[in-house]
Amino acid sequence: MDKVHYSGFDSPFGLVFVARTAKGICLIKFSNVSERKFLSVLKKRYRKNILRDHKVFADVKKSLDKYFKGTPVDFEFPLDLSTGTKFQKKVWQKVKEIPYGGLRSYKWIAEATGSARAYRAVGSAVGQNPVAPIIPCHRVICSDGSLGGYSSGIPLKKRLLKLEGYSVDADSHYYKKIGAYSDFNKFSGFLKTG
Repeated sequence: MDKVHYSGFDSPFGLVFVARTAKGICLIKFSNVSERKFLSVLKKRYRKNILRDHKVFADVKKSLDKYFKGTPVDFEFPLDLSTGTKFQKKVWQKVKEIPYGGLRSYKWIAEATGSARAYRAVGSAVGQNPVAPIIPCHRVICSDGSLGGYSSGIPLKKRLLKLEGYSVDADSHYYKKIGAYSDFNKFSGFLKTG
C-alpha cells in the first residue's frame, strides 16, 4: 500500500499540518485546524497508509516558517495535485505563478487559462486548492479590488495579504503600502496584467 506522510508544527498562523505522497506535497492546512480534522480530510482524499513523520518535512517547515514571518519564499517543492481535475490543475498552475506581493483577479486567471467567461469556475477551483500558501490562492481577488472568498476564511486571507504588504480599507478593497508612507495607491494600480 502507498504511504502518505504528514507532520504538524506551530506557526504565527496557528497549527500547520502538511502531507506528502511519494510524488510531492499533497495537502497543507493551517489556522484553526485540528490534527483530527486534518487526518479526516487526508483519509478521504488519499486512501493510503498515513504515517506521522517529522523528519521528511524539515525543508517544508523551514520554508513555511520563513514565509509566515514575512520573508518572500520561492516554494520549489514537488507537488502531488492528483486529486484535482484537469481544469483545477490548470487554474492552480496559473495561481502558482503569481509572485510574492502580487495580486491577480479571478477574471485574469480565467482569461489566462483560456476560459475567459469561467470566473465562477475559477473561483471554485481556487477554493479547492489543497496546498496554500505554496499555491498562493490568497493573492486572487475580485476585479473591483474586493477580496472575494477564501476557503480558510476572509480573516486569514487578510492576514496573508497584510504579511505581503497590503492593507485593507473600510470597503474591503486593498491598497498597497508605498515604502514607509501611510499613503496608499488604489488596488487597480497593483493588479498586474502580465
